[in-house]
Formats: sequence, structure tokens, C-alpha cells
Amino acid sequence: MGPRKLIWQLYLAFLLIIIVPALLFTWYTTRTFRNFFITSTVQGLTERAKQIGSQMEGYIGRTEPGVIDSLCKLLGRNIEMRFTVIARDGTVLGDSEKDPDSMENHRNRMEVLAALSGEVGVADRFSYTLKEQMVYVAVPIHHSGQPTGVVRAALSTAVIHRELFTMYKRIGIGYFLLAAIAAMVSFFVSRKISLPINSMKRGAQRFAAGDFTGKLMPAGCVEIDQLAEALNEMATRLRETIGSLIEQNNRIDAVLSSMVEGVIALDKEQRIIAINQSAVELFALPSKPEKGTWIGGVLRNAKINEFIKRVAESGEALVDEAMLTTDQQYSEGADRLLQLHGNALRDADGRTIGVLAVINDITRLKKLETMRSDFVANVSHEMRTPLTSVKGFVETLRAGAIDDRNEAERFLQIIDRQVERLSTIVEDLLALSRIEQEAQAHGPQLQRTRVASLLSAAVETCSIKASAKSIHIDTVCDREIEALLEPALIEEALINLLDNAVNYSPKGGRIVVSAGVDETGRELMLSVTDNGPGIAPEHHDRIFERFYRVDKARSRKLGGTGLGLSIVKHVALVHTGRVALRSAPGEGSTFYISIPYQRGNGEGVIS
Repeated sequence: MGPRKLIWQLYLAFLLIIIVPALLFTWYTTRTFRNFFITSTVQGLTERAKQIGSQMEGYIGRTEPGVIDSLCKLLGRNIEMRFTVIARDGTVLGDSEKDPDSMENHRNRMEVLAALSGEVGVADRFSYTLKEQMVYVAVPIHHSGQPTGVVRAALSTAVIHRELFTMYKRIGIGYFLLAAIAAMVSFFVSRKISLPINSMKRGAQRFAAGDFTGKLMPAGCVEIDQLAEALNEMATRLRETIGSLIEQNNRIDAVLSSMVEGVIALDKEQRIIAINQSAVELFALPSKPEKGTWIGGVLRNAKINEFIKRVAESGEALVDEAMLTTDQQYSEGADRLLQLHGNALRDADGRTIGVLAVINDITRLKKLETMRSDFVANVSHEMRTPLTSVKGFVETLRAGAIDDRNEAERFLQIIDRQVERLSTIVEDLLALSRIEQEAQAHGPQLQRTRVASLLSAAVETCSIKASAKSIHIDTVCDREIEALLEPALIEEALINLLDNAVNYSPKGGRIVVSAGVDETGRELMLSVTDNGPGIAPEHHDRIFERFYRVDKARSRKLGGTGLGLSIVKHVALVHTGRVALRSAPGEGSTFYISIPYQRGNGEGVIS
């Protein structure tokens, strides 16, 4: 059985406090009245018996028993009790109601024995003569100081019980009236006490639910009013504390959400306490894990899980790296190199309660570092070769070759070619730097331009070199296409692509330069297609890097710097576009430039 309401507990307690003493008092009162009533009855019977005994003193032993019996019946007419005169030997001499001859000897009756011994005998027993419960009182009859007989007075207990029942009835009515009043008073008092407590309970429930708008009102009782005041004060402090915690939590969430690093906080069992969106995106998780999720079931990278375990066991700050491969991610993506920073989470007492892991994706940084190293190495290599050549021929000339005019002329031509190569490399590097600086400073200077005109200008620039190899260049473009772009940059990119195509196409080859809007109408596609030797797939991802060459010997022989395609890529990036390549060995190559297609407003068209 569950706990009961306070009102009923108080009500039952108050009711028992009133009813039980009242019940005990009633029981004691009825017992007292009963004893008093019986005692009074016995005393009355004793007085009557003595009165009758005084009248019978002169008859016993002097007259016939019939006279005594007649006298008993005569006296019994005016008395509501039965009395009997008994001789010393127990013979019944007279009775107010029965015939003495029909009655047995009474000498062995305990009340008679007590009276014959000189005392007042009292007995309460069933009368076989009258067939009912009786109270008997027997007193001795004396004559000349000697006991000559006994007078016994008797009264039916039915009379006593009738009187007692009347008394019990009145007491019972009084008791039930008292019980009813006590019940009402107990309920009123219990309700008066429980109502303010119930009100406080409802207020405390509101406080627990986070509703601190209402206050508990005083109930007129000092203790309850003090409790209400304490609860109101507690609610005020809770509101301030919860508000402060929410504000701090919002700040922490804002900090975690704004961090580009992935942050994961774990408890001692390596279950998630907090994880930010950057970590979810970093590991390409399908959704943000719930708090309490075991980290081993979320991250499938053994190196990261081992790192977290080491931090938890050591309690020290650790740094490490881990590779996140494609098969360890929930979505397709390139392998990623991660930098791991881990430290122990501690409570106010300095005890370790978990682990905080901060994860950086340094794939791009490593790639940029590699590209920078490769760039420096390539620049050094590209410049060292012509510089070495120039230095060697200069030293040769100084050593005496200058006197031989034919040899000196040949050496000077070689030096001129190498200087020209150095100049071309520097110009391309400056062009790349200029494109990057302009993009960072103010972006491309977009103008509404007729695309066909750009293609024609680029083809015209490369036409002499193409004619030298009998290469035919076709242009495919709708003359009505106009777009917002920076004409000089796009023309430079097309010239670089055409120059490459001419260099690698065989004599009598064919080059196609085309431009058009894709099916979605969102991108302008520029392409240059040649029928050269083609490029193997393993080179496609790096073909647009600076100084990257598929065939280094042939590229240098053709005068290439290795920067042309890199310039094309940067031009596309400046226009928020992209570059692409479709090629296979022996099938030629097609280079694409894709930029967002913007029609413009029709003003300032460059034709």
C-alpha cells in the first residue's frame, strides 16, 4: 500500500487522539456506573432484608411456617423485589413469590452460609426456581443475640440490565455525538494544516519544472510562513543559478560551435559528454551522437581510440597524429591527416573525470607544405639548370673561347636561350603572383564580354606558332554569348592552353577551341582539345600544380616552364570556377575551364 495524503494522516491521528480517550473514558464511566448501580442495588437489598428481618425476629421458631409465608406474601405485595425467610437449618419458611414447600433446602447457598456466619451474603447467579439471573443479598435474623434464621432479598438482573441499558444508551448517544464533532473538528484542523503544505508542494513542483514566476503566499502560521519564505528564496537563487548555468552553457556551445577544430569531451568510461558540429563534419558522421554514447562505437579509427585511452590513463597532455582513411568514414572522401591534442578533464578537487580531445584536419596544411617544398625544389631546379649552363659557357668564354668567333657566337646563342628561359620562368611566376594578389585584394574586375571575341583573340595570338607546325585551330562558339568575366585573365588562360596544345600536337594536327553554356544555364564552359599524345590518368590530379611535368625532358625541349597550367587553374579560381582534364594516352587531351555564368546588364560590352 502506497503512502497516504497528509490530510488523511493528520485526520486519522487527530481522530484517534480524541476518539480513543473518549472511548476509554466511556468504558470506564459505564463500568463505574454499573458497579455503582450494582452496589446501590445490593445496599438497597440489604436494607430491605434487614427491615424484613427485624419484623421476622419474633416469628421464627414461635409460629407456624404458614404464618411466616403468608406474612412474606403480604409484605411482598408492596415491594418490587423477592425475599425469602430461611430457617437456621436451611428450610425455606416463607417466600414472597413461591410456595416454600416446593423449594429445596437453601443451607448450601453461599449467601445463606455467609449470613449464618454473621455476615451479609451476596451472590449473583441463575435461579432455577425463577429461571432467570438474580442478585441475592442475605442477612442474619437474631433473637436474644443468637442467629435464628436468614432473610434473603433478591432482585432480577433484568431490572438492573434494563436500567443499565438506558444509561448505556444515553452514554452511547453522547459518545457518538462527541465522535461526530471530533471527526469534523479533526477534518477542519487537518485541512487547515494540509492546504498550505499542498500549496507549497505545488509551488515546489513548479520550481522543479523551471517555473519561477509565482511565489508561495504565507498561510498565517509562523513555521509554515518561514518555510514559504525559505522556498521563495530558494526559487530566486535557483532562477539566478540556472540562468547563469544556461548562459555559461550557451557560451560554451557558441565557442564549441564556432571552433573549426573538432572537439570531443568524454567521461572516464569514454562516453561522450559533448561533441561539436566540426567533429561531426570532420568524421562525416550521419548525425550528432547522443550524450552517453561510447566513443568506440562512433569513431572506427584504432589510432584515435588508442590515443584517447593513453590520455585517460596518463592524465597528461599529449599530441599525436592519425590518418583517417576512406573506409573509416561514413561518407566517401579522401584520406585525411588529423592532428590530435588530448588532455585530462579534472573536477574542482583535481581528480581526473574524463578526456578532452581537440582534433585538427591538417591534410591541407600538409599538402600545402608539400607543395611549397616541391615548389621551392622545382624553382631551384628549373633555375639552376639554365644558370649552370650560363655560368659554364661564361667561364668557357673567359677561358679563351671568346677569341674563336664562331664558338663564341654559338656559346652566346646558348646563353641567350637560357636567359630567355629564365626570363620566361620569372615572368610566369610574376604572373601567378599578380593573379593571386589581385584576387586577394579586390577580386576579378568583371566586365560584360562577348566570349567569341576572347576566343578569336587567343587564337590569333597563337596562330603564328600553330602555322609553323601546319596546325589548324577551329573555334566553336555562339557569337551572341556574353558573360561577366575579366577578359585579360581569361584570354591569358586560353593562350596558355593553346600554347600547350600547339607544343604537344603533331605537325598538321587540329585543335578545337570551344565555349558554351552548360545544360543548367549556370556555368560557362571553355575548352581546348588537341590530338596530341594524351596524358595518363595517374597525372591528372597533379597536372595543374606548379612546375609539374608529365615528360620533363620533352617539356624543357619545347621551352615550357611548367607554370602555364598552374596559371590557368588560378585564373579559374579567381572567377570562383574550376579546371578539369579529360585525356588518355594516344587519344589527345581536352582541358576545361568552368566559371559561373553571369549575363550582366547589357552595358559596357567588350566586342
